[in-house]
Amino acid sequence: MAFFISELPFEKLFDFYSIFCLTTILSLFFMVLKLLTIPRNIKGGGFMRMLFMLLGCCLLSLALVFSASAEEAKKEAQKEATLEEIKVEATPIASGLPLELPASVGSGLDLTIREIPASVDIITKELMRERGQTTALQALENSAGVVVSHSFGIIRAFMRGFDNITGLPILYNGFRYPGLAMSPRGTFNYERIEVLKGPSSILHGLGSMAGAINYVTKKADGREEKELLLSYDRWDTKTAGFGIGGKHGDSLFYRFDASYMSADKGSFGFVDRSSFDYYHLSGEVALSVNDQLRVTLTGERYKDDAEGYFGTPIVNGKIDKRVRYKNYNVENDHLDKTVNWLSLKIENNPTKDIIIRNESYFNIEERFWYNTEVYTYNPSTGLVARGDFLHITHYQNMMGNRSEVSFNNSIGGMRNRLFIGFDLSRNRHQRDNNSPYAGSDTVDFLNPIPGIFSSQSPYLPARKTYVNNAAFFLEDYIDITKELKFTFSGRHDKINMCSHNLRDGTSFNKRWSGSSYRLGLLYDIMPNITLYAQHGNALEPPAQIVTLTPAQQGYGLTRAKQVEFGVKGNLPGNIGEATLAWFNLKRSDILTRDPNNPGLVIQIGEQSSKGVELAVVVRPIKELTVEANGAILNSEYDVFNESVSGKSVSRAGNLPPNVPEKVGNLWITYKPFRDWQIGTHVRHVGKRSANSANTVWMDAYTTLGAWITWKTKVGDWTLRGNNLTDRVYAASSYTDSQFVLGEPRSVSLLWTMKF
Repeated sequence: MAFFISELPFEKLFDFYSIFCLTTILSLFFMVLKLLTIPRNIKGGGFMRMLFMLLGCCLLSLALVFSASAEEAKKEAQKEATLEEIKVEATPIASGLPLELPASVGSGLDLTIREIPASVDIITKELMRERGQTTALQALENSAGVVVSHSFGIIRAFMRGFDNITGLPILYNGFRYPGLAMSPRGTFNYERIEVLKGPSSILHGLGSMAGAINYVTKKADGREEKELLLSYDRWDTKTAGFGIGGKHGDSLFYRFDASYMSADKGSFGFVDRSSFDYYHLSGEVALSVNDQLRVTLTGERYKDDAEGYFGTPIVNGKIDKRVRYKNYNVENDHLDKTVNWLSLKIENNPTKDIIIRNESYFNIEERFWYNTEVYTYNPSTGLVARGDFLHITHYQNMMGNRSEVSFNNSIGGMRNRLFIGFDLSRNRHQRDNNSPYAGSDTVDFLNPIPGIFSSQSPYLPARKTYVNNAAFFLEDYIDITKELKFTFSGRHDKINMCSHNLRDGTSFNKRWSGSSYRLGLLYDIMPNITLYAQHGNALEPPAQIVTLTPAQQGYGLTRAKQVEFGVKGNLPGNIGEATLAWFNLKRSDILTRDPNNPGLVIQIGEQSSKGVELAVVVRPIKELTVEANGAILNSEYDVFNESVSGKSVSRAGNLPPNVPEKVGNLWITYKPFRDWQIGTHVRHVGKRSANSANTVWMDAYTTLGAWITWKTKVGDWTLRGNNLTDRVYAASSYTDSQFVLGEPRSVSLLWTMKF
């Protein structure tokens, strides 16, 4: 026994133990410090914050411990290993069409983009780094036909002719918040961003009309990797990121990422007083108990504290360049958000053809708005009238459990893959505000003095909502022949909502239930070219579930149906890839004014969109890649009425607000030498309407960008320029009297290194 003890590596054990204790103690210290600063008026948040932070401490500590262990193991192995010939190969140019990558946003069966009968884009971390895209707003513009902008602190995406924030959910590793979801600012912590276009209720529940965006954090896959990122740009944006991944032995895997961004301008627009600070932590630890059983703990937390920008007032329907950098918000404004996600997954493979998963997930979010949001220019006085003085806070927490099983077998000699599962969740949301948001003042158009927030409406508790959701879903994918495949996906949701008015003590209950589906047919006309067709539907509540009012409780679900045909495949000679899709999407039962009684809102409205999306990547030579994508569509209201001066006015045939009918991208990337890469990007967005009446329009615009990358032994350096022609343009409209302006000309320097 004494001999055994004497042989133990006490020095190494002490090192690992010291690292673990030190990082845990430091993290606990900061956690306690943070808890001491929690506002007392937010109930129930302290313990859950402490839980998230404690788990974050463990993830960080374990990552450092495992990293130290891995380094020691490497050193020992190097002492005994013999030197082998090292081969250095040039890094290939990243592709925007990775057809062979699986896309969890479009299927639960681990299908690749090529196998899914729908339009799916995957924006990989390699592509984002190559193009110098450090923000989610920049990265999402890689997707065909997608236009993005900021709106009251979140990313607002317009795709397939629809502008509907709650109808295009934001997912985190496949999980979603049921309602208005916050969106991350940076990209460093993510392995990829997945974009599904078209109805997606079959996978992501009610409120998935136009598609879904899924942010996937970097995984604990066992790869030994350390990653660093530093960036700086014209707006004094300082970005830093650190990632570490590896394994301890053959059974324990880890990954931890941390990033930080701050700037003087650029929170939600590039104007005066638009600074922000953004912190993002994510981590994962996975334990392979044996060949069949794996347990994975995943956590993510980001905090975004910013000054708000809600747009620039227009003059006679146009942007006045003299006020390009002016911010008309108040001096003491706030737009802050904190988002936490945690999941524990247990995966068991009893046989090679059966996979059983159970995943428990938790979400805590806090949001804070303190701004004046509406600005209208008065040409007779030269002043800007400000209104909507909003003081709003959201506190919400959600917990749920998703269980699923996958089978891979044969039916009558045909390969069949089946995915079955159910999801149970409970969400508690509290909204406090100063409704009805009384307050107004004026500021000078050319030289606005911001002043301070002032509202005659008191800030009070407003509404507390509980939402219970139960869903059953399945997906089946059968190979009828080697070339012909058929797939069916279905989901049934039941939602029970209880809403309490915290001001007058009243409450009401509301229940919804509905089924969604997708039928798909795929045919390989050649080994690397696939034709597909699909028909599917989606369901959506008439308004945000968590903020539904008694006046809205009588409305049923809004419905959408889509037909889509397309082709995906490799170009002749394997010189590239291409996808082409035609779609026809119609949304019905939307809220509209009664044509016979303008004071009454009824649920008979319809909106439709049909169009074509194309994406092509061509590599005529190894050193050159040309990539282009775009969309051309026709979107309109079929049945929709608004009340104007007490009369019901039809908007049938009009283009919905913020929807462009033409969007296009072109990238050209060239590697003149092994360690050098140059590229250029041209982006065009067609004109858009700023209101349903189509009386105010945002001009079409084209921007030009370029970058150059130098790969060295001490990292990769990328110099990137955006909007090189300094085009003044509207990214979106907040109202028909104010536009959110896009980024002016800017230059950024990015350094990344892996070791």
